[in-house]
Amino acid sequence: MKKGEGGLLRDIRVIAVILLVSFALVAIYVYPPPPADAGIDGNLKYGLDLVGGSTLQLKLEGTLVQINAPVNESEVTSFLNDALDTEVEIYKTDEEGVYEYEIRKTVTKEQLTEVLAGINGSIAKRPDGKDYFEDGITRETRDETRRIIETKLNMLGLASTTIRTVGNNLMIVDLAGIDIKTAKNLVGNPGKFEIRIQTNGTGGDVSTGQRLEDIVNITTHVVYGSEGIQSVRMVPERTSEKSPWGAPFTLTKKGAEALRDAAIEYGALDDPENHELAMLLDDVVVYSGPLSPDLAEDLRTEPSYSLISQTGVGNDGLKRARELIIHLKAGALPVNVDIMGSGEVPAYLGAKFKNGAAIAGLLALISVTLVVFLRYREKKIVFPMFFALLSEIILILGFAAVINWEMDLPSIAGIIAVIGTGVDQLVIITDEVLSGGRSSASMYRKRISFAFGIIFVSATTTIVAMLALAFMALGTLRGFAIVTIVGLFFGILITRPAYARVIEKIL
Repeated sequence: MKKGEGGLLRDIRVIAVILLVSFALVAIYVYPPPPADAGIDGNLKYGLDLVGGSTLQLKLEGTLVQINAPVNESEVTSFLNDALDTEVEIYKTDEEGVYEYEIRKTVTKEQLTEVLAGINGSIAKRPDGKDYFEDGITRETRDETRRIIETKLNMLGLASTTIRTVGNNLMIVDLAGIDIKTAKNLVGNPGKFEIRIQTNGTGGDVSTGQRLEDIVNITTHVVYGSEGIQSVRMVPERTSEKSPWGAPFTLTKKGAEALRDAAIEYGALDDPENHELAMLLDDVVVYSGPLSPDLAEDLRTEPSYSLISQTGVGNDGLKRARELIIHLKAGALPVNVDIMGSGEVPAYLGAKFKNGAAIAGLLALISVTLVVFLRYREKKIVFPMFFALLSEIILILGFAAVINWEMDLPSIAGIIAVIGTGVDQLVIITDEVLSGGRSSASMYRKRISFAFGIIFVSATTTIVAMLALAFMALGTLRGFAIVTIVGLFFGILITRPAYARVIEKIL
């Protein structure tokens, strides 16, 4: 017996399983060091359906169109910028001399046709006679939008986030541990910051919470954050415990000069009380107040670069200041986003799901082991099979820890599916070994080779089927597919060969 055990421990297949399982356990519990409160989870990360959080389905608003007009492309772009009151970008197409226009908001075909009549233009036709007009944005704009959203989420310290893009204008964002209101404020708003100055009326006419359309006739634009802000301090500030919180930032040379010129032109230096400085986020006033005497005096001689946007007192003011800092730091989204759908899993419910999923996985492992025992009535078969299946689960979890994969309910279902397919394949190996009774080593290997032929065909068909789910960005079963594929690879390449060697030795 000892000789047999020594032979197994020297076998490369058995050594591979032992080493890889050890590496997986290290990745889960040792390196990198898991958080202090991680407990049995170690370095494993979970999706929002297991820890709670929010999911948003976003539509990135924009229109792609080709235009025929008697003027050049830059004149068309400039005309559309003014007529549609939005940003318009132009891109070269693969076809020589043909350009595509990206209108960064949603417009109807009828609206655009009416606008183009102003320059005797029209929407170009495709070869099939249909208008070259579609809802969507370019890949570059989509990727920029995703990058800005990721930056905002990273600034919150959120590691458990997933952003999936579908087509050229759809995006799904999963935010584990974030309530739905905060998620909508951070992801669903463009984050456009604007400084305006009061030109008419009296002090108090502009107040926090008003929209741009409420004050557009008594204020004028000074500078946008995207062009006028150079840096943003990450920590909200206030002068005393009862003072309002604020988001401090530094203007660029262009922004500081624009502010000084506007303050001089509209009389804010001589009559600051009736010429307040207003700051808007997504066309909503977040701060309005007169220039301080010191700032007004400084602006008489030179531009001032340091400003602060006050957001209110207490915890609400602090929260708004932090959100404003994130928007200022990350920048405005290039296009507006429309929240087409949303969902939320409360934290307590997510924890309940996680515990239930863990119990389900454990029961599945115990159940299949019991069924195998009832079939063979042999401990020397049951125990190697149990540890082979357990090794596969550990390898999958270690793989998830290494690549920072977020385990969700479909992923847990994938692990259970791997247990089911795994025991089927182990039974095939066992039956082939037992079918011919005791025989020579070469005959054992011939039977095992036949078993592996069946296993490879079965695994290949399953993997091909799962690949369709794995590449579906919208599919909620993507995690199930990926875990199943990874588990099958670990099984047919690592644990099954080791199990076959063990069965060959002990029988």
